[in-house]
Amino acid sequence: MFKSDNGYGNTMRLDDTRPSHYWFRRMIHVSGACTLVYYLYPDNILWIYILKIAIILTILISAVIVEGLRLCNRLDEGFLFPFRSYETKKVGAYIWFCISISMLLLLFPQQIAGPCILTSCFGDPLIGELKKKNHVLSVIAGVSACFCIFLIFNYHAHIALFAALIGVVSEGIKSKKIDDDFLMPMTPAIVIYVLTLLGIIPLPEILITPFSV
Repeated sequence: MFKSDNGYGNTMRLDDTRPSHYWFRRMIHVSGACTLVYYLYPDNILWIYILKIAIILTILISAVIVEGLRLCNRLDEGFLFPFRSYETKKVGAYIWFCISISMLLLLFPQQIAGPCILTSCFGDPLIGELKKKNHVLSVIAGVSACFCIFLIFNYHAHIALFAALIGVVSEGIKSKKIDDDFLMPMTPAIVIYVLTLLGIIPLPEILITPFSV
């Protein structure tokens, strides 16, 4: 059920016993994969490139402003989707997710950003679902799913496995300051990017090619 924050404001809390709320958050997570449409529009046309950046920054800044209002108890109950109780006085997971996707799209090449976004969108919920039943199974399934995603983006098998392991390990890190929705996509992205800069591993071919305009 929804309830007020016991004196801390009007922030909603999520009762995990309500499947509709639970699956709503899961679908929000999976929907992050839609951001890859970013790569369907070319960068070599200046106005399209500027528009793409402007859209991403607008969404990110808007989300941060809304989150700031929520944490300051300036939003009425029911304005946002339900939050978990541990998010009452801390930055919500959706903000970390939004920041990580924005950084990946704007700062990293597609070959790195694409698979890292998808592993977080699909691997994280899969691990969360299976972890309730069997922790070892959730790790195996998570690594397998992330491995396949990196393979789809033309990575060599050993590099794909390496990246998948980094992502799943990062998802398991529980920090009071940084959410795993940020760590899971960003950690493998940074590691792979550094390794490519050092010439240790090559970047694969681009998977998503833009429309011709």
